[in-house]
Amino acid sequence: MINTYNISSDNSVLEKLKTRYIAFDTETTGLSSYSDRIIEVGAVLFEDGKIKKDYCSLIKVDRSVPASATSVNHITDAMLSQAPSEKEVYNNLMNFFGDAMERKTIICAHNATFDMKFISETFKRLGYSGEISYVDTLSLSRRYIRGLYNYKQNTVAEHLGLRNKCAHRAVSDAEICGKILWNILGRV
Repeated sequence: MINTYNISSDNSVLEKLKTRYIAFDTETTGLSSYSDRIIEVGAVLFEDGKIKKDYCSLIKVDRSVPASATSVNHITDAMLSQAPSEKEVYNNLMNFFGDAMERKTIICAHNATFDMKFISETFKRLGYSGEISYVDTLSLSRRYIRGLYNYKQNTVAEHLGLRNKCAHRAVSDAEICGKILWNILGRV
């Protein structure tokens, strides 16, 4: 079983984040963590605000990608037909997460509850166990960046002068999320 914990961003957590964190994002077939599937994962390890390594993969799943999902993330059934299986991708992702599966390295995501529900449900379905601590850059942006008309990831990124090379693709969104977090950490 996978347990996820949205941890409060007190001073000790913020200081810990300044040394190391993993930014994470998913692309999915829909909005239900139970009936839809993750079709792409992206994770980026940051140490002292710098990217150290990343992991990204499309995932071959047991269902078709609806046109509504493809219109957002541009991922098609044809792209997934040659992708690795869920089991292979999640083995690799577990290795990439490393001690984050033991709550030692904190994960961040924008609108993190969505991604954490999906990753938790998938890990559970595949028989993995662990515990993940995470922070939500959406909540942190609302707290530390004032006056935006909305707090969507791309709006926050543009406000901070960050350019997302490939919005709505997992590793690119994860990288931007990590850079947003680093910017916020510089404000506190």
